[in-house]
Amino acid sequence: MSRSKVKKDIIFLVGAVLSALTIWGICILFHQNDADIVLVIQDGSQIGAYPLEEDKIVIVTWGEDEYNLLMISDGTAFVSDADCPDKLCVKQRAISRNGESIICLPHKLVIRIVAKEESRLDAVTY
Repeated sequence: MSRSKVKKDIIFLVGAVLSALTIWGICILFHQNDADIVLVIQDGSQIGAYPLEEDKIVIVTWGEDEYNLLMISDGTAFVSDADCPDKLCVKQRAISRNGESIICLPHKLVIRIVAKEESRLDAVTY
């Protein structure tokens, strides 16, 4: 291969990578603004809805002595402490995007991120 062809290939690849990174960054920037509400659902009933933008500590109780400590901080929500035996809800990563959830089966607890405004368009078919 000639040097000019290799040089053109490198310029093309660098341009393609930069374009992909730019598109990815724009998607991430706009996607994060969609998820605004933290829903707390216990045993199938919604017991709380909190804005993701406001820092808050929520203690969710179940039964007499069972609890989950929900932290909403810096645009994310996570369970920092719980008294369930396996503590899988504590080990899950923080959530911040529409559709993400944390689930604690022993306490029948679901913490879910939803958008303030649901999109009118559910799907597109051809």
